[in-house]
Amino acid sequence: MSEQTITATPVNAPDILRNQPLSRQVDVNLETNILEPVSHSYQSSVGGRTTFILPPKGVLDAPNAAIVFEVNCAADNLTCFNYANGGLSMIERITARCGGTIISQVENCGQYANIKQNYASQGVKEGVLDYRHLSSNGIELSIAPAKIAVSSITQEFQQLYNPECDQTSSFGRSYNGNGANAHQTQISKCISATARQSPEVVIKLADVFEIFAENKLPLMAMAQVEIEIEWAVAGDAAVAAVNVIDSPVIDSLIPDAALDTAAVKLQQGILTMSTPNMMLDYIHYDDVERAKIYDSINSGGGMRLDFSEVVITRGVNPAGTATSGGANDTTQVVASNHILGFAQKEVQKIYVQKQYDLRSNTGNAELDADDSQVKTHRNILTNQFKSTQILGETYNWFINNQRVYDRDIANPAVAHDYLSQVGGMWTTPKAYFNTNNYNANGLKELLDCSWASGAATQDINQGKTHRYLAGANNYVGLSLEKYREMGSVPGNGTRIGSAPIEFNYSRVTQGKSAGNGGAASSSNAEVNLVFYICYRRSLIIRQLGVDVSDA
Repeated sequence: MSEQTITATPVNAPDILRNQPLSRQVDVNLETNILEPVSHSYQSSVGGRTTFILPPKGVLDAPNAAIVFEVNCAADNLTCFNYANGGLSMIERITARCGGTIISQVENCGQYANIKQNYASQGVKEGVLDYRHLSSNGIELSIAPAKIAVSSITQEFQQLYNPECDQTSSFGRSYNGNGANAHQTQISKCISATARQSPEVVIKLADVFEIFAENKLPLMAMAQVEIEIEWAVAGDAAVAAVNVIDSPVIDSLIPDAALDTAAVKLQQGILTMSTPNMMLDYIHYDDVERAKIYDSINSGGGMRLDFSEVVITRGVNPAGTATSGGANDTTQVVASNHILGFAQKEVQKIYVQKQYDLRSNTGNAELDADDSQVKTHRNILTNQFKSTQILGETYNWFINNQRVYDRDIANPAVAHDYLSQVGGMWTTPKAYFNTNNYNANGLKELLDCSWASGAATQDINQGKTHRYLAGANNYVGLSLEKYREMGSVPGNGTRIGSAPIEFNYSRVTQGKSAGNGGAASSSNAEVNLVFYICYRRSLIIRQLGVDVSDA
């Protein structure tokens, strides 16, 4: 017997399955469960995997489903999660399946979540997300006058600091050495060596899955649904965790001289993980509402749930040419063109993350040599969870063979405006997005992430925060939605034709002459670009299984 071809058009899901207020009263019973995984493993040096199987009952209140876990460290209070998104960065990849079919899969979960959370208000980031994720988003801005080492001119620097982590009302205490004046992170944000003594991390599935943010799932009428989480590598017994370039944890630098030893630091960031569980709410509707769900599924084409899927693709802006000798610093424009594809798909928005190659030793490192850390461009406060403002960068897009902007975007204020149009106001202190120091000396100071040596008037020991956060939350955003007030609904995105999406990007590299150190600037390192592309997909639920297709 030949396979039957289903030609009927799927019907839209009933309104009770959309994550939106109802215009009518509906009677429900709510059941709350804590779900244990069917399998779990985690090893700090290799990562791990956890699988949950959701029971086939009721309608899952997916926007409020959450993962709960605790991690412990080999040494008390020497390790904490990165500033940007805390424990959420432990999730490397997450996959949702139904009957063995992949519904949605998100990679770089911590990176993508870091983008999304910047559209929340500062109050939500500090008062909600910092509690859930153990992140440190209480970053503030102040103006500090300082003399540039190569001149007598006083420059007003926008200094970033975190009062919670630097434990001061100003720019933080000295972080050189130990003792009463050393930098420290609040104990409450540190990871304990003892089980049940570290704060638990709570991550809503909607933080990483768009389908869970937009819909409720009728588990009662679906094949087996499973959630698989792949956990990130943290630390290795042979290498201090702060030297694991892609680690989700950072050095907390509790000022205790007895703990500041090579042997202890090798234990830093070696994590163990409690068995995670999920907090789930099941909604049980009355017979009338349940019948609507089954009638939709049993229709000829099945029931359609529309959602946004996020996929990533990568590109590289090449390294600049190192300078040797000469009387002056030299600059070079490095341009690249990136083909993203997505023909025939309905694209809603695109984000671009920019970083100097984390593994490049070109130029000055974004690390404190006093901590004996590997020289990379990883930020010691956020690790890889950042997007760097790049010297002299410009960009533009081509969509359906049309240039999006009549002139390339070079002004950070304009770039911020377009980024805010994607998901609401991009909420971050100004210097966190834009250094605002455009004189040549200021750019060297901030973008090379090193203060000029020998400047008696410039205190390089004031706190740990401001040296590493300037320009570290600078993303590119493009909205392709037709009507902003309609949001993420089918048909509101832009249908890409046969011509692929193109991204044109250029920046300035700066080589140091022999008279200024004789080494290539950090701006010469290649720049890695990561594109997060959100497009419409549809989940078709039928009696015998599910299909996933482009909307």
